[in-house]
Parts: sequence; C-alpha cells; structure tokens
Amino acid sequence: PPDFPPPDVLIVDKGRSVGGRLATRRLGGATLDHGAQFFTVRSAAFQTAVDGWLADGVVEEWCRGFSAEDGYPRYRAVGGMNQLAKHLAAELNAAGLSVVTRQRVAAIIPGPDHWSLTYEGYTREPDEAAALIATPPVPQTIELLRDGATVLPAPVADQLAAMAYHRVIAILAVLDRSPGLGGPGALQQPDDPTFTFVSDNQAKGISGEPGVTFHLSHDLSARLWDNEDALVLAEVEPAIRQLLGDAAVTEIQVKRWRYAGPANPHPELSLTAATSPGPLILAGDGFGDSKVEGAFLSGLNAAEEILATQTTT
Repeated sequence: PPDFPPPDVLIVDKGRSVGGRLATRRLGGATLDHGAQFFTVRSAAFQTAVDGWLADGVVEEWCRGFSAEDGYPRYRAVGGMNQLAKHLAAELNAAGLSVVTRQRVAAIIPGPDHWSLTYEGYTREPDEAAALIATPPVPQTIELLRDGATVLPAPVADQLAAMAYHRVIAILAVLDRSPGLGGPGALQQPDDPTFTFVSDNQAKGISGEPGVTFHLSHDLSARLWDNEDALVLAEVEPAIRQLLGDAAVTEIQVKRWRYAGPANPHPELSLTAATSPGPLILAGDGFGDSKVEGAFLSGLNAAEEILATQTTT
C-alpha cells in the first residue's frame, strides 16, 4: 500500500564483490567471463528488466545462436557479466538499501521474534531480520540452518536434501592471437565429452586481448574435480590445442564451480522453508529454471512472498 513504509533491506554476499556466477576475471591483459556466459529472455517480467538494462547500456545483444541463428537474442553484459551484478548493487545502494560484501555467514539462528545471522571470524556483529531470503546453493543453506539449530518441517527438509548440483571446471587461457572460432566466437556443444562451451572473450566484445574460456563437461569435471590443476590441464591439453589452432597460450588458469547449476531444480520458483520467527524463503537458480532468467524470476517471486506477508501483518 502507498502508506506502507519501504522495508529495511540488507544483502550479504561472501564474495569480494557481488555477482556469484555472474563472474568475470582479468588475466594478463584479457578479460574473461568464467561463470555464466550469456542469458536469454522468455518471460515478460524479465524482458522488462532487460529492456531497462539495454537502455542504460549495461547489456548488449551478443548473437542469436552459436552454430545457427534461432531468433532468440543472447545477451552479454558490457565489460563482463559481473558488471550487470555491480549495476544492480549500485541501484540498490542509490535507493538507500545496504549491500555488504566479504562477509561469510556462519549460521542462521531462529529467535523468539526474529532471525539472527552470525558471521565467521566475528568480522561483523550479528544481524537481526524479520524475514530472510536465502539464495546460496541449497547444500550451503542447509549447512547454515543446521549450524543455527534451525529445524525444518520434514517434508521441506526432505525436498532440500534431495537437491543435487553439477560441478564444472572452467579453464581460462590468454592467447597471443585470435583462435578463430568463427561466428560469434563461441561453441555451444552440450553433448561434447570434453568442452560444453568455449568462448573467445575478445570476439564476444568484453576483452581487449584474446582470451578463451573453456567449460568442461559435467562428467569430465566430476572425474577431474579432486586432481591438481596441472593434471587437469594435462588431461585437456590435446583438446585445447585442437581448438586453438596456431594460437599460443601465454597464461592459463583453472577455476572450479562446485555448485555450477542444479541437477534437479525444485519445480517451484521459490520455497517457503519456515514461517516462524518470520518467513524464510529459499530462492536462486536451484528453483524453477536454472538459467540467469530463472534466478531473476525466483528472486522476484521470493520478494513478492515476503511483501505479501508484511502487508497482512
């Protein structure tokens, strides 16, 4: 309602900056997206947001398909995918909401009339909340609830315990010349046993120098997960060489995504895990659709659920 005061919102992120898998890294003279590579739009709600980002110059269309055009724009963030997250955080700060980074939550603790968040290393005084939206990968949220002695209803606990995630190893390579991947500068090959996605970040338009991101397949990532970086690189070097042609690698790095995406997303856009001492809603890419749009719609749904509980109390 118009006379309802705006909520006092605090967003806590354990990373050095916001973004999660909207991740961009600078290596040598190259800029490389190493998490989510692009996003598409299927819903009116997300289209409205994307239209605003386009108008603000935050995102641009990259292409409309990789092996062939299919009519659906693939969008990239200008300067790297993390720039979209930083833009959103700046908008929140400008609106008077608080975004805190470099703070790792240790436990989510229920009290008589509010939730408490404690932090590892006592780097921040505990925060109190009337309502919580938790968007980490579900196994991490379960751990935080367990450490806070939060007991969830058995049906909810069983649903969450059954959720599993894929692991993905990403390899970032800086080159001495363009690899000449052709087309928009990327290969999307979900059934390939080695690399499911390969992206030339210079051709993509975010890097001033040639730099390629390789995403290993789920099966290969799982098999190599516990190996040292050198062994991972030795395993995939022949496939890298075949793709790069005459381009030489000048710098290379391995990045691991333990929770790269849900193997079995929850069918609902968000899940109310508890209602006391206030609503606790789980959201993120593990709910609904695992894509960037899915995470957006999940967060939007969770926010609407929170606001609905506030307007009825």
